[in-house]
Amino acid sequence: MGDRLYAVGQRLLKRPFEWWFPLSVTGREFVPEHGGVLLCSNHGSNWDPVILGICLSRPIRFMAKEELFRVPGLSSLIRALGAFPVRRGSADRHALRTAVALLKEEGQVVGLFPEGTRRRGKGRGRPFPGVGLVALWSRVPVIPAYIETDYRFRSPVRVRFGPPVDLSPWEGKRHTTKDYEEVAAAVMEAVYRLAGARAEPVSGG
Repeated sequence: MGDRLYAVGQRLLKRPFEWWFPLSVTGREFVPEHGGVLLCSNHGSNWDPVILGICLSRPIRFMAKEELFRVPGLSSLIRALGAFPVRRGSADRHALRTAVALLKEEGQVVGLFPEGTRRRGKGRGRPFPGVGLVALWSRVPVIPAYIETDYRFRSPVRVRFGPPVDLSPWEGKRHTTKDYEEVAAAVMEAVYRLAGARAEPVSGG
């Protein structure tokens, strides 16, 4: 039911959104068509999950702040679309375990915003170590994405996906909090490295 609802939402939103925000995308070939994928992006607006969802054909299970799950109606909708809650400002182990299970056991695409909050015009934020934990525990490809736009009416939206983050320096060892912090930093570096790259007009997907 969830995937069908997600697909219907994609079809209904795609054309109106692309009229409102002319969309271009590059690098979709880096996103595996099957198996678990951890998708990590910068975050400037509540529009970002919609933007990423339109760019990819695979459903994305977003980790979202738990406050959204307290809003009547909205809570039911985002749960039906596959989102799951996280408590911000703390190490929410239940949310982290949920993300790992979705990636490792169910082979789904999980979307995270490593900086944890919207940062439009605020510069780069420090990523949460939990991103590194999910990446190392799940052992799935970690794909960076960068959204470039000012979110104004008819402003272009450029989305860039990059190659998987190289996690080989952290393989074959017992991981510590420092490792999780280093991996999270490496992920965010890969995300912001995509800024300024060329994007092509979106088609299909």
